[in-house]
Amino acid sequence: MNTDVSAIDVQNLTVSYGPVPALLDVSVTIPQGQLVGIIGPNGSGKSTFIKSLLGFLRPDFGDIRLFDEPIENSKGRVAYVPQRGAVDWDFPVTVREVALMGRYAKRPIWQNLTKEDRDIADEALEMVRMSDLRNRQIGQLSGGQQQRVFMARAMAQGGDILLLDEPFAGVDAATEHAILDVLERTKASGRTLVVVHHDLTTAAEYFDTIMLLKQRLFAYGTPDQVMHPELLSQVYEGKLRVFATMDGDSSAAGDES
Repeated sequence: MNTDVSAIDVQNLTVSYGPVPALLDVSVTIPQGQLVGIIGPNGSGKSTFIKSLLGFLRPDFGDIRLFDEPIENSKGRVAYVPQRGAVDWDFPVTVREVALMGRYAKRPIWQNLTKEDRDIADEALEMVRMSDLRNRQIGQLSGGQQQRVFMARAMAQGGDILLLDEPFAGVDAATEHAILDVLERTKASGRTLVVVHHDLTTAAEYFDTIMLLKQRLFAYGTPDQVMHPELLSQVYEGKLRVFATMDGDSSAAGDES
């Protein structure tokens, strides 16, 4: 892999649902090996941005390149971890079977999975620390465990870019830190991660770089550059609590769910 090439390069991206723009003239370049958080109020275009990177939505205008290639030339290099609410957890499938799903895209439909495929899926489960539960039905897992299984599926797919839509939603603090540990170890393996995140109180702690979206890209940079209460108040239009931390610095928390 050529590390001089950016993982994601988006220029002037505009996406609309009917007459209403969900994203308007968004330009951003994300280097390889970054853990990037996307923040913004509800309806600000965060999930639309993720779906655009996946090629699920056709832009009205603009260009997206992954590793300096058009999206259509990057098949297999991008993996997606959906919101937990988008998954049927009653489906009768085991943890290992979910991880193996990441390998099917690598094989023709008439070809069975190989020992190599199974080894890759098992390595992915080991990486997210779910090997001990490989035979458990996914509906029997906790919310955090379910997220980790779908992260294993994404890693088994072999994607160089992982897109995650609110992986921390609905989990307790201990599970949230367990998921963050997986994200950090995934980044250490050389992958690029882009994460939709709703909790402003943890964004600065969790991410190398932050995108602040509200249809337009209001800010993109390090947490110190983006997490200013004045800027956040402008984007969240007053739906924001600003409070003082123990060391006297200001922090902000959104009121969105």
